[in-house]
Amino acid sequence: MTPFKLTPIGAAVLLMIVGSSPASAQSAAAPAAAEPLQTIQVTGLRRSIRTGEEIKRDAIQVVDSINADDIGKFPDRSIGDALQRVAGVQVARDLGETNKVIIRGLPDVATSINGNEMFTAVGRRISPQDLPVQSVAGLDVYKSASVNQVEGGMAGAIDIRLRSPMDFAPGSTTAAAYVAARRSETEGSRNSPAKNNPGAGALVGKRWKNDAGEFGILLDATIAKDHWGYPVQWNDQPDRLFSVGTDGKATRLQDDQPIAPLKAGDRLGNLPHIGGIYNMGDRERSSVHSSFQWKVNNKLDFTAHVLSLGYKGRSETDYLFSIVGWAPELTGVTLAPDGAYCKTKIGNICPILAATAPPTTWDPYTATSTQARKDNSKTNYFSLALQYKDGPLKVTSNAAFTRSRYSSDLIIVDQQVPNATATVYTNDASGHGGFTSITTPTSSNPLADPNQFVLRGLVQTWNEDKGSQAQWRTDVDYKLGGSLLEGIAGGVRLSSRDASSDSLDRFTETPNGERRRPNDVFGAGFENTVPGIDRLGGPFSTPSRDFLLDKTDVVRAYYGRGPGRLAADPNRSFDQTERTSSAYLAARLRTELAGIDIKANLGARVINVKRELNGKSQIGNVVSDIKLKTSETNVLPNLSAVVGWRDNVQSHFSIGKTISRPDFASLNPALSLTPPTVNAPGSGGSGNPELKPIESINADATLEYYFAKNGFLQLALFNRRIDGYLINIRNDEVIDGLTYRIDRPQNSAKGLLRGAELGFQRFFDSLPPALQGFGLQANYTYITGHNETPTGFNSGKFTRTALQNVAPHNYNVALLYEKHGLTGRLAATHRGEYLEMPNASRFGLDHMVKAATYVDLSLNFNINKHVNIQFDALNLTKAKYESYLGDPIRPRDVRYSPTAFGVALHFKL
Repeated sequence: MTPFKLTPIGAAVLLMIVGSSPASAQSAAAPAAAEPLQTIQVTGLRRSIRTGEEIKRDAIQVVDSINADDIGKFPDRSIGDALQRVAGVQVARDLGETNKVIIRGLPDVATSINGNEMFTAVGRRISPQDLPVQSVAGLDVYKSASVNQVEGGMAGAIDIRLRSPMDFAPGSTTAAAYVAARRSETEGSRNSPAKNNPGAGALVGKRWKNDAGEFGILLDATIAKDHWGYPVQWNDQPDRLFSVGTDGKATRLQDDQPIAPLKAGDRLGNLPHIGGIYNMGDRERSSVHSSFQWKVNNKLDFTAHVLSLGYKGRSETDYLFSIVGWAPELTGVTLAPDGAYCKTKIGNICPILAATAPPTTWDPYTATSTQARKDNSKTNYFSLALQYKDGPLKVTSNAAFTRSRYSSDLIIVDQQVPNATATVYTNDASGHGGFTSITTPTSSNPLADPNQFVLRGLVQTWNEDKGSQAQWRTDVDYKLGGSLLEGIAGGVRLSSRDASSDSLDRFTETPNGERRRPNDVFGAGFENTVPGIDRLGGPFSTPSRDFLLDKTDVVRAYYGRGPGRLAADPNRSFDQTERTSSAYLAARLRTELAGIDIKANLGARVINVKRELNGKSQIGNVVSDIKLKTSETNVLPNLSAVVGWRDNVQSHFSIGKTISRPDFASLNPALSLTPPTVNAPGSGGSGNPELKPIESINADATLEYYFAKNGFLQLALFNRRIDGYLINIRNDEVIDGLTYRIDRPQNSAKGLLRGAELGFQRFFDSLPPALQGFGLQANYTYITGHNETPTGFNSGKFTRTALQNVAPHNYNVALLYEKHGLTGRLAATHRGEYLEMPNASRFGLDHMVKAATYVDLSLNFNINKHVNIQFDALNLTKAKYESYLGDPIRPRDVRYSPTAFGVALHFKL
């Protein structure tokens, strides 16, 4: 490929965003590059987009790429934020961060760094919010598999290419830095103050030659701090039933009563509990990356990378709720008219839209609660790579080591407003619920008055997760130059992975069940007023996060507990070891038929996995030791081809088998319980050591047209035949006489996912001069599919449902501009409505998530060759997560994503 030619301004832009020229994404088993695109002078954003276009065109697999300049122009801090711009990629946002990446609707996405596995704690993947884009040269999103890649990732794979010192010019010394600030505005809570969130980073690199060869060294570091807010208003799952009369009064049915109206003229209704969560906190993410390269001669070079990722968090989850659904009687009831939405698996039950729960015969449990958390993680990665090239032979050997640890301490104190009267609604004009009023005999606004509360229980939770891995791989490629068999490639890989977890979750009631005022026990500093949620009346009083975290032993002492952490619960601990051996062999083919150029890879990967798992399993009151040793072997064949129909028209074709192994936490048999209280039933979760790998037969086909000077138009079709898709099953279990809602994962039966992508990318250089500089990136993905979902845990029966977390309609549209030193991007990312959990409640209603569109803006201006200023705005549409059960008339959650505005200065020193 002919190298790009950078203008001085382009070089300044490249360095000011701490950029580098990305390495080729072509794999060792891939064929030779396609004919080069027409060479033009490009800079900055154009250069990075063009580089991604070349990677896409040349690779034997179906791949889309983002490169350093492109990432630097995004209003993004983490790789998760950047990846949402790629066709067919969707993301999930939680607590103001992108915490999950989904390819073509499926969440099982493998991640690697320079071809090696990397992970956070006991997971199999790196958390996308952990890695800042400033340490990254490029991201390659593989939508079809290749036998030379590490197995895993039924949906696809993301390879993260770290910066390397020889990405810079020979003989150069590079120094660059940036400082940034974002102002985050919390939505859904008008009383939340806006906060400034600083960030900074720096890079130094040097490349030189002497008699021993050519050398390069690089060091970059970043730090970002966030003060974040994330309000949530929720309606609980439908549970209790009422017989509703025409006079607006309702009587609750007991569990042992028939599901039928109590008297003629009544209708059955359901009133969920109403509440919300005000999440806020402070977090700090940091990274330090260094790289050393030594090119001994034209045949041999050596590369080392060291990457350290850190996270520190101090946060609170402030609950506010009123348990109205358990009241024996309701007044002022508004029942929805009879309609299709009233049909459930247990009968015709319509939602109650509004009601009042008085404390005459039942004190509607109205409470606030603070979950105060401090957590941190540390992940260290080290790799050594040796590459030898001599004529037709290329050998690459790579060793990598990862160690990751996550620690969390959580303390929870509940408090209640006695003698409350709650008037609530479940669905208004905006489609959500909330409080009309909460009152007591002595206060019209008791939620904001600490003296209206009494103390309830204490929960102490801590968690320690550890993971480590040693891996080694060697890949060999040999060019034969034959008329059909162009080359062969093969390789071996060994991996040893350990994962362990220890934890505790313990509930303690107040001494002798006393109901004392919090400030009378702990003093005035114990209570804090948080900004609250607009739909629930705004500010409310709740235990102070800082008091709970800084004076934990004082709180423990009142509840009769000693200082420090309680001992680990052996029923919740697990230890797993996984040893993996794999090898692959591939033939690289090339021929021409009737003037049509055909290149293909045909091969197979063989993987053997040996696993040891130690832990305990609890189902109901039965606790049993688990000591499992398993071994499995899988063969993954693959055929990938590129067909060049014309110089500017080609197709990618691929068919192969993939497997995805369950996360270590999903295999953990230990049961984690949150005890029931008077305000809510108990809940819990457990893994399942009997889980099998998910298998998928993947087929992909594309038709790609490349414009003469820049850009392309593409149609891609894909099909996934899935066996054993993982799904969480919720069952009620009685443990020590108490009922818990327990979630456990289980393999499904057969499933199918298929769809199409349409993509377009181009700068419009043919426009009149005043409009030149504009470009457009647009893609649309349609997905359809189904799954044979278990009707219950180990039920042996299945029902056809939509695939979880798969949105049928998704698109990304970005308007681009680059000219006169100004670069701009206005990007819209849309994820359509999707199923989050089938049969999610007693009524058998599907938990659906509504469509959402996020719009972000980024503007960059080159002040001079040394300084660049960037402005960004996130979530201009104030998009949010909204869900419902069965029908929008039964809303479930509304989660308010923040809006943020930022500015950054980039320097080349």
